Order: sequence, then C-alpha cells, then structure tokens
Amino acid sequence: MEKFFRVISWIFMPLSMPLVALTIVLYTPTELDFYTQVNALYYLDPSVKRFFFNSFALFGWMFPVVSILILRLTKQIDSIELDNQKQRFTPLLLSGVYAAMLLTLLFKFNSQVTLSVHLFSLAFSGVFIAVIFLIINLKFKISLHAAGVGILLGFLFSYYLEQSLIGIWQVCSACVLGGFVIASRIALKKHTNSELIIGFISGFFITFITDFMITLYF
Repeated sequence: MEKFFRVISWIFMPLSMPLVALTIVLYTPTELDFYTQVNALYYLDPSVKRFFFNSFALFGWMFPVVSILILRLTKQIDSIELDNQKQRFTPLLLSGVYAAMLLTLLFKFNSQVTLSVHLFSLAFSGVFIAVIFLIINLKFKISLHAAGVGILLGFLFSYYLEQSLIGIWQVCSACVLGGFVIASRIALKKHTNSELIIGFISGFFITFITDFMITLYF
C-alpha cells in the first residue's frame, strides 16, 4: 500500500495539478453554445489547446522540475521532495519567476488575439501562491501537495461558476483524486494535519478568489 501512495504522490505532485485542471477544462464540454461564452476553453481549436497546455507544462512543470533536479545535483537541497522547510525558498522563488514568465507570454498573445481570462487567472495564481507560500514558509512548513489539490479544486469551482453546463462528474473526480493525494501524504507521514489543512485552504482560496475576481472584472 505504501508503494501505491508513493506513486500517487509522485504522479500528482503539486506542479502537476494545474495541468490536471487544464486538461479537464480544455477537453470536457461546458458551454452549450460557444458564441454565448468566449471563456469556455473546451471550444478552442485543438492546435490552440495544445499550444497553451504545452506552455503551462513548460513554465509550470518542466522548468521547475529541472531546476529542482539541478539544485539536488549541486547539493543545495537534500531531497527533490523538498522535505526540508529551509530548503524550499529557492524552488518556490523559481516557480514564481517561471509563472511570471508564463504570464508575460500570455499578455503578449493577448495583444494579438483575445484570450480567455481563465488562462490568465491560473498563471496569476501561480505567482500569488509562490509569493504567499514563500512568506508562510518562513515560519511554517506547509503541505505543497495539499496546496496543489487546493489549486485544482479552487480553479474548477470558480471556472464552473461561469459556465452554463456545470461539470459535476469532473468536479467529483477531482475531489476523489484530491482525497487520494492528501491521504497519501498522511499515509507516508510527510505532514501533520495542520500542515495539510493550511496548505489546502491556502491553495484553494488563493486560486478561487483570483479566478473569480479576474473573471468578474475583466
């Protein structure tokens, strides 16, 4: 059973959760009529979907993972799982920088073709969460896995508030997945309950409020 939970922790690492959220909203139907809701990402052209998914994968997953591996190889961190609270500063900082780079890329494309605000909000969330977690991490070891679950659910809850066709099974599936991820951290004894709760609440509300406010006002 321990191996199962380790696999869950590795596959659904915090950096993977925004990609899971994107996969759900890009490839499962929401709005019944695209022309009544330009922010329904399901109706984007397949090539456009691939481009934005790859962009998020590059800046939100590949660059941070490679950076963490380099930090481990140069012995600046003891583990790629970032178990040491004091060694999380640089990885979190770099993740925020990469999220800001992704945001800059989105703004450049938006100057030519209007993009869905949900793409911006997910990138903005990455910047905000990195900054806030940097501050929290100075005093408290927060669960990044639980935060990743919070990001996933926070984004989906806000996204579907705007859609006419609510993805019930998508949200339920994400909740089940999130439950397995958090259970894996408990089973592997990686975090206390308070670290998991604060991580989840922080990730959820930062992402939810960011997406909701950007959608509401822009």
